[in-house]
Amino acid sequence: MTTAPHRPGWRQWLGLAVLTLPLLMAATDMTVLFMALPSIAADLAPGSTQMLWILHVGDFLAVGLALTMGRLASRIGARRLLLTGTAVYGLASIAAAYAPTPEVLIGMRALLGMAAATLMPSVMVMVRAMFPDPRRFSVAVAVIMSAFSAGMAIGPPMAGFLLEYFWWGSAFLANVPAAAVLLLSAPLLPALRGEAAGRVDLPSALLSMAAIVAVVFGLQEIADAQSSGSGDAVWPYGLSVAAGLALGAVFVRRQLHVEDPLLDLRLFAFPAFSVSLGGMLLLLLAYGGSDMLFTQFLQTVLGLPPGQAGLLMIAPAAASIAGGMAAPALVRWVRPAFVMAGGLLAAAAGAAGIALLAGQAGAPVLVGLVTLVALALGPLFPLSTNLAVGTAPPRQAGSAAAMGDVAGGFGQASSLAVLGTISAVVYRSSLSGSAPEGVPEGSLAAAGESIGGAVAAAGELGGGAGRALLEASEGAFTMSVQAGYGFGAVVMAATAVLVAWTLRGVRLDEGASEDASDENSDTSEEEPETGTALATAENSRTA
Repeated sequence: MTTAPHRPGWRQWLGLAVLTLPLLMAATDMTVLFMALPSIAADLAPGSTQMLWILHVGDFLAVGLALTMGRLASRIGARRLLLTGTAVYGLASIAAAYAPTPEVLIGMRALLGMAAATLMPSVMVMVRAMFPDPRRFSVAVAVIMSAFSAGMAIGPPMAGFLLEYFWWGSAFLANVPAAAVLLLSAPLLPALRGEAAGRVDLPSALLSMAAIVAVVFGLQEIADAQSSGSGDAVWPYGLSVAAGLALGAVFVRRQLHVEDPLLDLRLFAFPAFSVSLGGMLLLLLAYGGSDMLFTQFLQTVLGLPPGQAGLLMIAPAAASIAGGMAAPALVRWVRPAFVMAGGLLAAAAGAAGIALLAGQAGAPVLVGLVTLVALALGPLFPLSTNLAVGTAPPRQAGSAAAMGDVAGGFGQASSLAVLGTISAVVYRSSLSGSAPEGVPEGSLAAAGESIGGAVAAAGELGGGAGRALLEASEGAFTMSVQAGYGFGAVVMAATAVLVAWTLRGVRLDEGASEDASDENSDTSEEEPETGTALATAENSRTA
């Protein structure tokens, strides 16, 4: 029997406000670390390899443990997992702030990554239980994802203020108050019980982590090697990617045969699940590394100081929040497939405009186009998460949300590798073809490593030769930015066609949450077959 949609009260909405805190913590942590790296390097003097581990080890573990934590969210209870992860996150942040050596900081960054892996699966399991009605669940997901965008927006100016007046550890301490508020607000969150049966398959957990970490590590190292122009061989990192894919195949085979899999692969038979995750991966592949190129372009080619460039990038962040919050209203009138496809096409047009106008238009026009792209893509993240988590039965909501993290991690790492390679190849080939005469080989080699190296080399040369090298480098870097945005425009346009065709019959007011509303939000999700059967019925109607 289908009951009337559950109407959430003040407790649920206040609980949703509390659940935005973990996403704010994770987002600001991503951005403040970049700002703090120069101060960390000056104080702790880490080696180049240690610096890379400080930067990336948290990401590796956060993505690698996502599936395991998604399963644990249902096994031991989402609130218990979230509070445990938050407590570890807060304590690791304090320890990282006072780390005396690079090794200690790397260890704390690893703990932060492990704790971060608990956040999104736990949050989405509780949001699914608190808002069983599809329309209100859509609003709740938009709020959660907008909190992540808000964290990304406030991270740089907050870190800049802290680093100007305090030491680098203050950037890590910024998240401690949010963790404390979340722990104190635990009574507002639903006390979902863990499953009475079932276990976390340890071999599957180890296989998933090893496979994901190997692929993400290989892709990021390839991106670092290409962007730095160090000349180091990339084939070992290619082997890491291949090994990760092989381990992934073993993981998939095991999931098909174990009685209680870490990830139910039958979910991928549902277009709303598989296409939304695939679309998220392709979107991040197309655009995930573009901000890195654009901020460098603002500072090097257009000559803006870092503070001004950072302030200009607040506009795209605000547009992304506005686009995400508009998603629930848009899908009341237009099916998700067409909202997502329209956003992708508008973003592709904006990216194409940047590719055409970079080097000709000034900062206001280019930032306006980047803001258009951010506004157009804003609805896609909450809608993709909504479709993926909403399609899964309640007991697998954590695993579905974790797969979103995995897809996002793969997309971001792939974007850094692919866009980094494209931009590096275009930059170096253009610079070698336009290198001015009379520039020493050493200066030209330094300029070929990166645009930052070119600025430094031109400053050392001085005079007419320095100015000529700088102009040639700026022209080459402009071409690399154009190539990166051109690639993104093509991929986003192709993804728009894929999404519009494959999801054309899917609606957000149908799906597993109809039967989910029959379950009490304070009880365990013990009947997976109900959600699975309904999701199957939905897809038989909409495929």
